[in-house]
Amino acid sequence: MSNIEKFLIIGSASQILGVKIAYELGIECIDTEFKTFPDGENYLRINLEDETILEGKEVIIVQSTGPSVRNDQNAQLFELLMMIDAVKRIGAKKIIVIVPYLAYARQDKIFRPGETTFIRTLLRIINSMEIDEFYVVDLHEPKVLKEMTCKTINIDSMKLLAEYIKDLGAKDIVVLSPDKGAVERSKTFAKHFGNNVPVKIFEKERCKKTGEIKMTGSFNLQNKDVVIPDDIIATGGTMATAISLAKQNGANKVYAITTHALLLKNAKYRILKAGADEIIGTDSIDNEVCKVSLAKAIIDYLK
Repeated sequence: MSNIEKFLIIGSASQILGVKIAYELGIECIDTEFKTFPDGENYLRINLEDETILEGKEVIIVQSTGPSVRNDQNAQLFELLMMIDAVKRIGAKKIIVIVPYLAYARQDKIFRPGETTFIRTLLRIINSMEIDEFYVVDLHEPKVLKEMTCKTINIDSMKLLAEYIKDLGAKDIVVLSPDKGAVERSKTFAKHFGNNVPVKIFEKERCKKTGEIKMTGSFNLQNKDVVIPDDIIATGGTMATAISLAKQNGANKVYAITTHALLLKNAKYRILKAGADEIIGTDSIDNEVCKVSLAKAIIDYLK
């Protein structure tokens, strides 16, 4: 990192992670005041009384944009944009934006006529605010970062998640890919346990209109500890189906692993009822399953 004095601004969606990063870097962190006016407009204020402390300084903004009990992802996005706008207006010399979970990342392809690849537009909007660096974690399709002209970093959380599984004492591990789209991710994840850890793949079909999934596959998983990694768990339908099939195929323990544990609606219930021994996520999302911190991986890049 540069020798310029640094400050870290923490959005409402990343308080756990933001404080950890600031503490490890040894820099001051400042939170924000965010609310919605009666007419629906959003309001944001960085909690400081003297704006000059940020003038000419390096400012790191940490704000995830996933849905939460407090706000939906659109509110989190507006908060992020308003944080950047405030810091820019005050006159920060360098602005680094860290968005552990980036909303709309899965809207990168066209499946039906009339759809939009909105993630590309969103990145162009952020890029137009003339930030210096942009960090995300396990982006669904990293190629979309080409929409930005600033320095971009897509951080891999797989090693951190694998280390957590090792610490649990899992044995005879089999990595199970919930679909073909997650195969490369699953293979990369498996290598953290050794070169001979097998990767099994379920066949999955999803109805483009209803979103309903059908999954098939038959493997010998007797006495195996099965790890099912995915980048995002939203409603948990894919994960729950994969877990159920793993149990039917004789799995001993089954771990649901994800970088971004959105866990919407009754996802936790569906996953645990299907037979998962544990749901393990990172602190890209502030919730009860954020058992692995991304702070170290992010700090390594910042340094």
